[in-house]
Amino acid sequence: MAAQYGLRTRDATGAVTLDTTITPIRSLKMMQVVGNDAFDQYISIPEIQAQSFVVVDALYDGGQNTSSPQAWYSTGQLQLRQPYTRTWQVMILSQGGEPFAAPGSYGVRAFNNNVRTQIDSTNKVLTVRHSGNFNIGFQGPGSGNQIQWGDVIFPAPVTTTERPLIFLNAADYMMVGNFYVTGGPGNWTGFRLKAWNNQGAHGTPALYPMLIKWFCASYMAPNTGVGNYGISVRDAASNRTFVTTANLSLLNSQPASNQFVNIGAPITGAGGYYAPSQQMPWTGSYDDYVLANALFSCTNVGQTTQPIRANFGGFLPGNRSILQMYCDNGSGINPLTANGRTLFASRPMKPL
Repeated sequence: MAAQYGLRTRDATGAVTLDTTITPIRSLKMMQVVGNDAFDQYISIPEIQAQSFVVVDALYDGGQNTSSPQAWYSTGQLQLRQPYTRTWQVMILSQGGEPFAAPGSYGVRAFNNNVRTQIDSTNKVLTVRHSGNFNIGFQGPGSGNQIQWGDVIFPAPVTTTERPLIFLNAADYMMVGNFYVTGGPGNWTGFRLKAWNNQGAHGTPALYPMLIKWFCASYMAPNTGVGNYGISVRDAASNRTFVTTANLSLLNSQPASNQFVNIGAPITGAGGYYAPSQQMPWTGSYDDYVLANALFSCTNVGQTTQPIRANFGGFLPGNRSILQMYCDNGSGINPLTANGRTLFASRPMKPL
């Protein structure tokens, strides 16, 4: 038998709840920034380090036109495009390679075959709060029936200030956009998105229902106890920051915010309609979910006749090697790209 290293815990049923050989848990740092109404705003954030990954998200419910700025990041700096004067949530994720936050911090850190696992007393980990499934889109060739909007109401509100993170997957084909989370800071109640299936671009699969799976994750400290099995970590105020009875949201891929390239046929239509095609490499696995919050929300394009434009996309039929995106543009003038849409791949630690 090969030598085994690391840390593993199981629950009373024998299900693995923590495994440092497969679980690249990132810590989370949450902060807010305010737009200065510039076209490009550059913000110094020393906490963004070389191994960090950043997600920028909205903090309001503006219906289907809820928008978020394009965002790029580098060591020590965040760039926002057309942030207006709104307040935006910034989430800095870590691979766990940085030092603990300050003297007196404590927790667990493991290095296992280049997989870094860090659970500390300052940064909480992402945990699954709710999950479910639904179908949207056309309901079969010749049916004449289309479910255009998918509406989800959480079994209980998520009471964090920042929007919870919504991850989407599908049995096969998925083309969605106009994503937004309903409710508001401290009382997020669900989410809504629109079907953008297009037979002309994607063939017969676009005529059938899109079977969408989802889960909602947040950094809120789990309130469940550890029971007789596992590990629990608390901060200095005795608030629990981690417990193995929670279902962890694993971060399996961190695509950079500039990885989309212009490739594939655009979607065109009457009146000069034009939606350019962009793609980036994806994980190849049907088990991986994609973060919807910034990727599928609308984009700010001020000073134009179409100041808010929808981003839509997802997975092409039978293909998980790429992530496909389009940017809606009714006039064909000043087409946008998907670059600057922050995202990552995730899957739950335990079955949903």
